[in-house]
Amino acid sequence: MIGATDEELFPALNLVFVGYACLIFLPRWRHTPALTLTVVTLYSAIYALLLVHRLALSPTPLPPISFDSLDHIAVLFADRAVLFAGWDHYIAFDLFVARHVLLDSQARGIPHLVVVGIVPLVLLAGPAGFVLYMVVVVPLHAALCGGVVSGEKAAKAA
Repeated sequence: MIGATDEELFPALNLVFVGYACLIFLPRWRHTPALTLTVVTLYSAIYALLLVHRLALSPTPLPPISFDSLDHIAVLFADRAVLFAGWDHYIAFDLFVARHVLLDSQARGIPHLVVVGIVPLVLLAGPAGFVLYMVVVVPLHAALCGGVVSGEKAAKAA
């Protein structure tokens, strides 16, 4: 893609750690939401380009695409270009979910110390971190605080 191999482009995906560092260490910095969304958007654009390149421009045909069995998906991901695009997809969406967790927790008035452990879990195991936040943290905080949403949303609602 764009004159570079997947192997050469792979280190650029480490920029995701800048986004996670902002979510963990600079959660209230005014640029954190925009910076993390920029990283997600950049990775999403890379994914779209990788997809177009692999589907339309690659001289190597893709294996037959079928999602009806795990074996068929394994064959698809055995293609390194598909694997690289898949990794880009995973980290873009995991950062997007982690960003949502942070911004939602701030809107609900959930202390950052409660959320700071969930953000890395979203990086390592996206859906597990998200479900922990939605099923444990949000209801527990609502129960302890009487369902009160604090912060700017509460001020706007008043």
